[in-house]
Amino acid sequence: MRFWFNQEFEPNRRATLLSNFIVGKTMTTPLENFNQIKLQQTQKALEANGFDVSVHQTLTEAEDYVIDKILPDAKSASVGFGGSATLGGSNLVSRLKQIQGLNVIDRNDPAASPQVRAELSRQTLLTDLFIASSNAVTIEGELINIDKLGNRVAAISYGPKKVALLVGRNKIVSDTHAGVARSKNTAASINSLRLNADTPCSKTAKCFNCKTPSRLCNITVITQRSFPAGRIHILLINQDLGF
Repeated sequence: MRFWFNQEFEPNRRATLLSNFIVGKTMTTPLENFNQIKLQQTQKALEANGFDVSVHQTLTEAEDYVIDKILPDAKSASVGFGGSATLGGSNLVSRLKQIQGLNVIDRNDPAASPQVRAELSRQTLLTDLFIASSNAVTIEGELINIDKLGNRVAAISYGPKKVALLVGRNKIVSDTHAGVARSKNTAASINSLRLNADTPCSKTAKCFNCKTPSRLCNITVITQRSFPAGRIHILLINQDLGF
């Protein structure tokens, strides 16, 4: 087999293609390259705004990082959680519950009554480590989150000593306006469907800024910087996760 290249083809790139073919390496696709570039640019912007950031290729890899790195570095004796489809699709909570001596406050326990969940939500605000996700992260380095009750955005903003947010690549947006739109039209709409909420967005997949009692998007918080620097750790994951 012979390889034919245009004379203007960049020599180093030509050599790389030939080398990859010879050693049997899998070449990345344009989409894979795009996702990596987007993750790297978002990481750089977040770090410039005081966030700690790590990039992971899989959700399992991110789980390992929380247990092996973030948890011991924060000297965490207690951990709590915000509502999160990304977290719910992982094994992180069950793995944390197996760690001897770690006080795991799980407000998402389906067996808990509304009264117990409310009390656990308050206790979560005083944990050493709070784990959740973010509705959107801008490529400019900001977080956008929308809550019904405010327990998740409150913990992200203040209370727990350390915050770890697991964020899939599908939640990265261009700017704050796109982040708010995504949070309302995508995250809140799907959550309304998940909870069987009687809201317009659960029927139309579009936010109408409704005034119904079941409305989920009551509180919007834009986190422009992490203060103190490093308190919030963003785990960017090269997978589409949650909503």
